[in-house]
Amino acid sequence: MADQPDPDVIRKVIANYMQRFTAQDRAGWLEQFAADAWIEDPVGTPRRHGHEEIGAFWDETHSLAEVSLVPLGITTVIGREAIFTMQARPVLGDQTYAIDIIDLMTFDDDAKITSMRAFFDASTMRPLET
Repeated sequence: MADQPDPDVIRKVIANYMQRFTAQDRAGWLEQFAADAWIEDPVGTPRRHGHEEIGAFWDETHSLAEVSLVPLGITTVIGREAIFTMQARPVLGDQTYAIDIIDLMTFDDDAKITSMRAFFDASTMRPLET
């Protein structure tokens, strides 16, 4: 194991995180997380620990709407931490909405996600203009 994961590997994990979420690939999305990982999504809500609770978050989110995650262009990796911008695009009824999100993640030696905090204000969700 390396002292720290390669920043390019972390960037690939972040890309996979968004791609697999969007592709409805639950197993592939969960593979990105360490067994003892936790998420806080959104920040201020109770943390979910381990694959079982994180998987329950997936199930709840995907039962509400089909959601795409689209990168917004900022990804900064420093050591074992990364922050990146994205937009969630849930489809509710016949309308696609947009909400801007900043995620903060930490990683282990194998570039598995050990924590994820999602920063967003749900009141800013708006119809996506095409």
